[in-house]
Amino acid sequence: MLKTKHRFVITDAYIAEAQRLSIAQNKTLKLLYQTWWVWWLPRPVILGFVLYLLLNHAESSAALFGFLLIFHVAAEWLGRRNLAKARNRVRTKNTTSTVTMSEQGVELDGANGSSQIKWSAMLSPAIYPNGVLIKFSRLVMVWLPDKALIEGSAADVRQLLADKVIDAQLAQR
Repeated sequence: MLKTKHRFVITDAYIAEAQRLSIAQNKTLKLLYQTWWVWWLPRPVILGFVLYLLLNHAESSAALFGFLLIFHVAAEWLGRRNLAKARNRVRTKNTTSTVTMSEQGVELDGANGSSQIKWSAMLSPAIYPNGVLIKFSRLVMVWLPDKALIEGSAADVRQLLADKVIDAQLAQR
């Protein structure tokens, strides 16, 4: 019987990595937080437009677009600040969690309780070179880094996920 166990401390670094990977799984959030051109491409365009308006003596319009440029820069800073605030609100920070995967499903054991989840309740995982992001819903995910494995191997984790989640979802289609 194949069984793996991850044990990890929910530190700031762990939360930041899990947050980054979760955002990467959502197309809208990825566009807002992880795509550089969304933030940097409009800035030279707006600045050029402000200069054009100033040269054509349309100071009030230039001021409006200047404010838009300042607001655009502030919005990026506020977005990053809000992500940091969300990381600070994690109630299980600095606690140890254990995730065990077996043929029956996934067991989570942490500071606030424990639960068992059958494979059929899970969405397709995101598999990365240094771990897996298992998804219980579109918003609830758990990052399992390979370095947190204390029982089993990374290949065992990927094999369980392939057999129980990915193959089962392909069979349903």
